Amino acid sequence: MSQNTATKRVQAAQCGDQAAYTQLIKDHYRSVFLICLGVVGNPHDAEDLAQEVFITGLKRLDQLRDRAQFSAWIMQIARHHSINLLRSKRRIKMKADQIRQLPVGQEATHYIEVERALQKLPQALREPLVMYYFDGQDVKKVAEVLKVSASSVYQRLRLAHRQLHSLLVRQGDVS
Repeated sequence: MSQNTATKRVQAAQCGDQAAYTQLIKDHYRSVFLICLGVVGNPHDAEDLAQEVFITGLKRLDQLRDRAQFSAWIMQIARHHSINLLRSKRRIKMKADQIRQLPVGQEATHYIEVERALQKLPQALREPLVMYYFDGQDVKKVAEVLKVSASSVYQRLRLAHRQLHSLLVRQGDVS
């Protein structure tokens, strides 16, 4: 397919021609599928992702300014969707691993007490504590998200430790 033909198809699709977009899908499906497969490594996920990519492409087609760049644009969408799928799978796996590691019996009671104590902390202290210890983010990232300095994050973490310890001592969980 020539570049001129592809550009005309994109223009027609942007004007609402469904047949033109269907042809763009046919022209680019293999490449999109292979990019998805290369990132996620699973053909079933890659198929699902390829379909999502073309749906996203259709929804955002009006945002494409350079019609000649459709191929690169749709490939970039494929890459982003694939990376996002891997990230979400990693988060789900981490949550499942955390649930499997939850304590049982007497230890579960302590876990619940810590959870309650965390809820009693002010949000300004709870947020960096959870982001740093439970989400595994480094101080720089926590500071960036909270829009504060790294030294402020360190101060909040120290204060959160003290208050959390105090709350747990009052509840009788820590000596």
